[in-house]
Amino acid sequence: MRSLFCAGAAIAAALALTAASGATAAGAPVIGLRPAIAPRASLGPDMLGTVAVSIHADRFTGSLSNALQDTSSSPILQGMIAPARSLTPFQQLAYVQSHVNNSIRWISDATEWGLHDYWATASQTLAHGAGDMEDRAIVKMHALKALGFRPENLFLTMARDRVGGPITVLTVRMNGHYIILDDTGGAPFDANTRHSEFQPILSFGWTGAWAHTRAAPPMPIAALAPAVRSK
Repeated sequence: MRSLFCAGAAIAAALALTAASGATAAGAPVIGLRPAIAPRASLGPDMLGTVAVSIHADRFTGSLSNALQDTSSSPILQGMIAPARSLTPFQQLAYVQSHVNNSIRWISDATEWGLHDYWATASQTLAHGAGDMEDRAIVKMHALKALGFRPENLFLTMARDRVGGPITVLTVRMNGHYIILDDTGGAPFDANTRHSEFQPILSFGWTGAWAHTRAAPPMPIAALAPAVRSK
């Protein structure tokens, strides 16, 4: 996981630097790093004071292809979510969080696949009954999609946690809130309750990929005066 996290952090940092540089030149584009970073129009997860800027994250193409591979017809997945079909959406979140963490034992990619970083498909993880935090987040994403959650509201989010360090979680956009299903097995929580310790870096989903950047502060009125007078 660490090499992919470092790649994600580098993309986010480069995007922030480019945005800062673009802001200093009138008419200069905010993003100019292609093909690694290029803007695309899509509604991303703007959470915790960040702006989710749509990107082309080529470094993650293979991983994301695995993560999004259709698993809806998996008998294992269908059997897993069957008891949750009659629950409310919030109860379904709690069910999926608890069931996946309890039924998919943790194992490293090196032990399971002989690779340093590998995002397994949900079908692979379910068949093996084991995976790391990315794999379990991917299974949760497919489980919620199969329960009727809209795909555009489900995101794999790579983040930095003040206590746990680099983490990958499932983020669910729900009624204007962002609910986090992390890898601890604890109850899902609203991202706003952990704003001081949870820092999103990159998010991925069926509708795109995004880097989380801080919103640029508004330009002071005094700075705008010369431009106004010159017109």
